[in-house]
Formats: sequence, C-alpha cells, structure tokens
Amino acid sequence: MNPRHAQILEIIKEKKFVSVSALSQVLYTSESTVRRDLIVLEKNGLIQRTRGGAIYMEATKLEWPLMFKRQANMEKKQRIADLAADFIKDHQTIFIDSSSTCMILAKRLMEKTNLTLLTNGIMTASILSEATDFNIYCTCGKVYSRRSSIGGVDACEYISRFSADAAFVSCRGIAADMGVTDFDADASTVKRTYRKYTRKLILLADSTKFGQTFFHRTFDFPEVDIVISDCEFPADIKRRFQQSGTELISPGV
Repeated sequence: MNPRHAQILEIIKEKKFVSVSALSQVLYTSESTVRRDLIVLEKNGLIQRTRGGAIYMEATKLEWPLMFKRQANMEKKQRIADLAADFIKDHQTIFIDSSSTCMILAKRLMEKTNLTLLTNGIMTASILSEATDFNIYCTCGKVYSRRSSIGGVDACEYISRFSADAAFVSCRGIAADMGVTDFDADASTVKRTYRKYTRKLILLADSTKFGQTFFHRTFDFPEVDIVISDCEFPADIKRRFQQSGTELISPGV
C-alpha cells in the first residue's frame, strides 16, 4: 500500500461515497490512476467500487490488513505514541500488543534502557530487536498474517508465564454502552490475558474508535487503568471512564 492508497481510503471513509473525478481533482492525478488504486483497495476488501466512484465498506466492519492500518490515521497514532512513551521507564517489564499504534510506540522506545518486553506482534518484535540492550520475548501460537500477529491458546498460555509493570494495547471500538470491543475473538482474548498478568493496563485509542462497537467485548470500563487518545474524549465515554476511576490522557491534558 502506498501513501496515495491510504489517502484515498481516508477520503472515502469520511465521505462514504466519492466519485473518480473528485478523487482525481483532490489527488492531482489522472482518473485512470485513481481507478487502478480503487481496484487495489477493493481487492483488499476495504471499499466497493460503484459506477463512477467507490463507497466505504463500513457496514461489514472488515478486519483491515496491517499494512493499511499502519498508514491510516498516522498523525493521530503518532501523537498517542508520543504520550504513551512517557509512561514507560527504564528497567521496566512491558507487554505490548500487535496493533499499528503499538508498532509506532515500539519505535519511540529506542532511547529507553534495559527494558524487558513481551509482544504478540511479529513486526513489533522486529522493530524492538533493533535495540541492543532490550530483553525481547515473542509469544508462540497461531500466526495471523493479515495483522502480523500471533494468537490462540498457546499465545495466552505463554503470556501467563510472565508478569509486567504495564501492558499497552489498542482496540477497534469504544462505546459508552458496550465498553471496549474488538473485531476478532482471538485478539480480544490475548488482550484480556495481558490484563490478567499486568499491574496496569494502558489503552491506546485514536478518535476514530469512539462510538464504534464490534462483536467481541474485550474490557469493561473498570478494567482499564489509563486511556491515551489524540483528542478530547466524547462526553458519554469520558463519564463512564471517570466513574470507573480511569485516568484519561490526551494532548494538552
């Protein structure tokens, strides 16, 4: 996926429907190039092409491949990663999940010293391995290539052998009536296992997650110690977290 694909996806996601001619004007590229880009996005299940344009596949709530997630909402995730890195101190033991936001966080840790980290993210482990004085562990289990992660019963059993000062995880949705939810049952189970064996759970969630609900419930509000986002929290979600004693962190707060 190239940056133009990510830009097209964000435009379609915001507008719900966009014509080929409109995309051509916004991107300063030919309509034939736009059509080829739409074919790529459709093959990955992210949009549906229509006569003269494309619509966003929001209703299906598909699991995006990690290569698309990495570039979507990049500025939001970078702001979150900058804030999250301040919660990690030298010599700590940390759990970190396979999400695209946690991948960015992993890059922010290169200036830390003597960390011990456990992750179920294949690409996250690769990033962390660039640090020469980190102790890095990666779970065993079933490999999910679309999201570059490892899960299943074996992954959860492996996590249970360790304890951590803090666990950093993301999610697919946060809603006032349903709490924290995810697209996939296995991803949800791995995150709950992290919660069980850590002193503090820190949830990283950009503003696109607010008001979204997916099938698998991962955490109720009291189970989350800290939430870090890129902007102010919606009033109803903010109230539920505050009632549970959860600390809310966003730029300027």
